[in-house]
Amino acid sequence: MKILLINPAFFDNSEFRNRFEDYTKWIRGGNLYVAPFEPPLGLAYLTAAAREKGHEVTLLDMQGLMMDSAELERQLAAERPAFVGITAMTPTYPEALRVAELTQRILPQAHIALGGVHPTLDPQGVLAHPAVDFVMRGEGEEAIVALLDILSGKGGRLTDVPGLCFRDGDNLHIVPRAPLIRDLDSVPAADYSAFPVERYIEHNALLRSVRGISMIVSRGCPYSCSFCAVQQTMGSRWRYRSANKVVDQIEHLRDTYGIQGIWFKDSIFNLKRSWTAEFCQEMEARELGVEWQALTRVNLLDDTELAMMKHAGLTQIDLGIESGSPRTLKRLNKKISVDQIKAGVALAKKHVRVFGFFMIGVPGETEDDVMQTFELARQLDLDRWSWSIYSPLPGSPLYDDLIAEGRIQPYALDYQRVHFTEAYEGICNIEPARLKALYGEINDYFSDRLAA
Repeated sequence: MKILLINPAFFDNSEFRNRFEDYTKWIRGGNLYVAPFEPPLGLAYLTAAAREKGHEVTLLDMQGLMMDSAELERQLAAERPAFVGITAMTPTYPEALRVAELTQRILPQAHIALGGVHPTLDPQGVLAHPAVDFVMRGEGEEAIVALLDILSGKGGRLTDVPGLCFRDGDNLHIVPRAPLIRDLDSVPAADYSAFPVERYIEHNALLRSVRGISMIVSRGCPYSCSFCAVQQTMGSRWRYRSANKVVDQIEHLRDTYGIQGIWFKDSIFNLKRSWTAEFCQEMEARELGVEWQALTRVNLLDDTELAMMKHAGLTQIDLGIESGSPRTLKRLNKKISVDQIKAGVALAKKHVRVFGFFMIGVPGETEDDVMQTFELARQLDLDRWSWSIYSPLPGSPLYDDLIAEGRIQPYALDYQRVHFTEAYEGICNIEPARLKALYGEINDYFSDRLAA
């Protein structure tokens, strides 16, 4: 049975190219949101899991290939898969549905499934669309193998597949998300050969100043930031691949693709100090000559650990700072103070480059809150910055708060505006046009500063 997994793009081919050209200066400054371009690592994990069990899988990365609808139609007609799985985050949900509808039109007999963050959170809403046969909730490596075995005639019942939701006559069979995979070493490493790696390496060279690629080696987060939905999809327990397996994959990527750097996209890289020490020791012992960058919280920075990480190849630390307004930090439930931010950044700068994530337009924010964030970012004197406009994400506590306050309706968002660069109506106390103008002024200031 032929299986096709599809990664829709945030924007279609022409719009992405236009945004990339229009905002190249911002992208060089660190902005990750105006033209999102990240490898489909979730699908690459699913591809590896299905291939390991003998299934014939192709990953079609519409984003990486800059593929438009006409080319997708040609690919579907040529491949004629019996099963099509489509990943969907909230910002890509409209495009994922469009891909599903196009697939159903070209291949009416194919089974079509949606998985990823948004279907995990709203299976009923996704299954309301007639082009969607299945929703896979939660981590999918075990579930997709079980479903493909059933559809290919190897036996089993749909009701036994963890996290699988589907129509049962006029009713919907809705179940909780699949149980979290406790041992990440039990699933094969993401298959980078399944997508156009070189496209992402080139983009990283622009964004990160190194010929590198992203990795995700852990899942879950114990922190409860109110704007984030990760606990609803991957849980609060931090799980990780063993350090030696992570370094095995880095070595493989270096030897296969000639990379010089790795960007760890994990929510928190150094949550467990013993694991971080094992990883650093393994990197030093193998002398791979690969530098790396990682994300963490300001309150998890430690002078001794930073020195150890730098010695093992760390060149940049990314910090989720978000705001310079104490009131906003409290609303975001960051559990950090402005003083902690300043101290953490100063400590990190002793060792490596520092990249900061910032957000404006948080519910309840005034222009004064935004200016406090702008002023803090100026004082911190970081190496790069990524700025976003708050977007309400289903599954996050702030999303639930906005529903309770009557500012939005459940699962009735204008999804075209939920991609972190648009001002969503009625969220904060700044008019959308003014918030968008502030966003432009701030990005221009920092990208000009970097270019100077």
